[in-house]
Amino acid sequence: MIEILIDGKVQKVNTEMTIELYQTIQKNPLKYTNPSEMLALYLGITVEELKDLPVDQIRFVEGVLSSHILRPNPDDVVFTFQFDGVTYGLENDWGNMKWGQWVDLEVFSQQDKITDSIHIIMALLYRPVVVEKGTEYKLVDFKSAEVMERAEMFRKNLPIAYWFGCANFFFLIAKEYITNIENSTKAKMKLIRLMKPITKILPKWLHPKVLRDSTST
Repeated sequence: MIEILIDGKVQKVNTEMTIELYQTIQKNPLKYTNPSEMLALYLGITVEELKDLPVDQIRFVEGVLSSHILRPNPDDVVFTFQFDGVTYGLENDWGNMKWGQWVDLEVFSQQDKITDSIHIIMALLYRPVVVEKGTEYKLVDFKSAEVMERAEMFRKNLPIAYWFGCANFFFLIAKEYITNIENSTKAKMKLIRLMKPITKILPKWLHPKVLRDSTST
């Protein structure tokens, strides 16, 4: 978050694309191919209000945003991060997931809901860290009643890059098992046996096609 003086007023601007900004853009991607619409979105004003601002100030803002806005790298999974003074960690005890956590992941990760539910999925997957030692950490116990409040905090200010990395992490786990098996039925059957325990703890949208087709029969 940075502060920019625009037309005599201090404007707070998040220099990273947040989950909320990403969701807004995805609802009307064609609209936000317009640079003015995108700049207005980041500044939290309308395009008409943007037009009334001095040229030099707008050019300055564009320069600041261009040099700061995070361009998410989908290969980078963030296992822990600091947010509003709290350290959050990615779920690391998959075999002991709570029932409500699993059910909600299944519901909110349906293809027609996933974009609008990114903040909720992130709140289901990330919880505060209570003990951390090197790369090892322990999370607070999952409480279903806390998910939506955490989700709303994440939606407003959490970088969408965290989501891209998290989703890609699960795809990479699955992809490792399907490398170089296309021409081997025996290997494919072995893959299915190996992946079944994993597919039980992954939402359906993260199942590789080869597994979706095979495990549904």
